Amino acid sequence: MTSAARHSHRGAPVAVLGALCGLLLAGGCGGTGHPSAPGGGPLPFLGLVPNPTDASFANPDSNLAAIQLLQSTGVDFTQSGDLWSSLEPTPGAIDGARVRFQARVFATLGLAQYYNLRIVDTNQRGVPADLAATAWDAPEMLARVDAMVDTLLAVAANWPFVALSLGNEVDGYFGQPAHQAEFPAYLALVRREIARIHAARPGLKVACCTTSPPANPAAWVGDSLNASTDVRVYTYYPFVPASDFQHRPPTVLDGDLDAIVERGATPVLLQEVGYSSSAACGSSPAAQAEFVRRFRLWHARQSRDRVLGANYFLFTDWTSATLNRLFAYYGGTSPGFAGYLGGLGLRDSLGRAKPSWEAWRAP
Repeated sequence: MTSAARHSHRGAPVAVLGALCGLLLAGGCGGTGHPSAPGGGPLPFLGLVPNPTDASFANPDSNLAAIQLLQSTGVDFTQSGDLWSSLEPTPGAIDGARVRFQARVFATLGLAQYYNLRIVDTNQRGVPADLAATAWDAPEMLARVDAMVDTLLAVAANWPFVALSLGNEVDGYFGQPAHQAEFPAYLALVRREIARIHAARPGLKVACCTTSPPANPAAWVGDSLNASTDVRVYTYYPFVPASDFQHRPPTVLDGDLDAIVERGATPVLLQEVGYSSSAACGSSPAAQAEFVRRFRLWHARQSRDRVLGANYFLFTDWTSATLNRLFAYYGGTSPGFAGYLGGLGLRDSLGRAKPSWEAWRAP
């Protein structure tokens, strides 16, 4: 789905993270432990993107309160990521400070972290501007990817990642006829980086995020990549194919997610799971609540050897100002797309609970 510009908004800026870290060092904030799966062993990691209201986003107390509230419901995991271009705004000058500090804060909070380096981001490249037209297998591209990945590995040496992804929903880009010819070179790039990462940090799981396979005509992209990855990372938003972001019924969740797990032998990590409450998507607050309830119950039946983790998206709806920035990033909108992005939260944009919030708390 839309993992792109959202990250720049939902990932707290360094100033907020700094204030959060100060609060944590003063008062502490522990995780909730790791409950056991039905067959023994730990449950999959559980995340819920902890955005407060847009109006209080810059307030560290609000961010900390949101995280602590969600931890009280079993949340022990977070996902984060950056466009490669945002970490290397000047060619060859990589700024890893935000990633390092963010990883430190998440570790202090007691949250396991998954990180996505968005080399490709849904429907476009995420590379620095000077590489916009460079082939994926060109020597200068490979050298720059190596340097960027090495920066992330230095972070992971101190604050380990649950997994590291090399691209976000890349089937949205390589599934387009105009870009399919680029895919073999990108696949080779990913395989190269997997080998380098395994040599440098054995045990770090490497992936490449794609949208979920059910009803996805570009599922071949993920299948091709996942023949080499350690974990299969997907985003899951159940839409009617070829529609304007119309949701399928909440009852499809169990079958879809079971099929995703059984599609391969490696574990699954659900980077994002979500369902809008908007009527523009053929949904409703009640339908969203049913979807959330099914997700919580499905998660509670899994074990970490097959489902590494699952991250629900989103705690609080975005305001129209934030949505307009996202529409600009993606190059337009439609009634369904607006309803989809505008209704993903378990609370509305003012922080008022929807039925789905109660479904999350007491499935």
